[in-house]
Amino acid sequence: MDQTPLLTLQDRANGFLNDIAAQDSLIQGAVLVTGSYNSAAYGDALFERLDIPFPAQLGRAVDTRKADLLAGRAMAQAAMALLHVPPQPVLSAPSRAPIWPNGLSGSISHARGRCVCLLSQDTTHSYGVDTEAIASGRSLTAILKETLNIRERAMVTQGRLPAAANATLAFSAKEALFKALYPRVGQFFGFDAAELTHAPNDARLALTLTTDLADGLPKGRSFDIHHRLTDTHVLTWLCVPAA
Repeated sequence: MDQTPLLTLQDRANGFLNDIAAQDSLIQGAVLVTGSYNSAAYGDALFERLDIPFPAQLGRAVDTRKADLLAGRAMAQAAMALLHVPPQPVLSAPSRAPIWPNGLSGSISHARGRCVCLLSQDTTHSYGVDTEAIASGRSLTAILKETLNIRERAMVTQGRLPAAANATLAFSAKEALFKALYPRVGQFFGFDAAELTHAPNDARLALTLTTDLADGLPKGRSFDIHHRLTDTHVLTWLCVPAA
């Protein structure tokens, strides 16, 4: 895959974006782009420099919030380039979910200096991607108490991966699943709507619905979710039929 558009985007970002790379999405027809961003290098002029419209709703936002959104939209721009799609604005819904241009379906995530976009021209599917910094201290305690049940807390202590990585993966996978299913469900659902079925293996984990969410999304339906780890972050992603 030609990396030239990614390198060009990185050069234009004046040190704000780094390590932009196309990853193997393991999903036919979908591209997965990851990168790093430096909030300290952010300035409002970067939106114009990267040809990304500045959202009016960010007018009073703090720079870190602006940097998060710009990084995610830059990954979307890179993903479009890899799909040979002319760059188009990705607007935000009131829920902050991205509104994809016609003919595209995807998902964006950012967390503590890492950003990612999963994108496809297959609009018969919905996509979910999430990245998270591997939790520790209070963040890990919050994940264990607020997003995992008793059985899941036992599972994350099993398997080859450290418990903190497993717990963060489970949390991230639930976020990715929410993004993938939300267009179909049409309303918020909590972390308890899906349950980890076993300790994550080296490349995948599975979540099973604990309640009926919508037609075709009954209690007991399982979803396989891809994942990768670095020393500092986890990455989870999947696609599901849109209807």
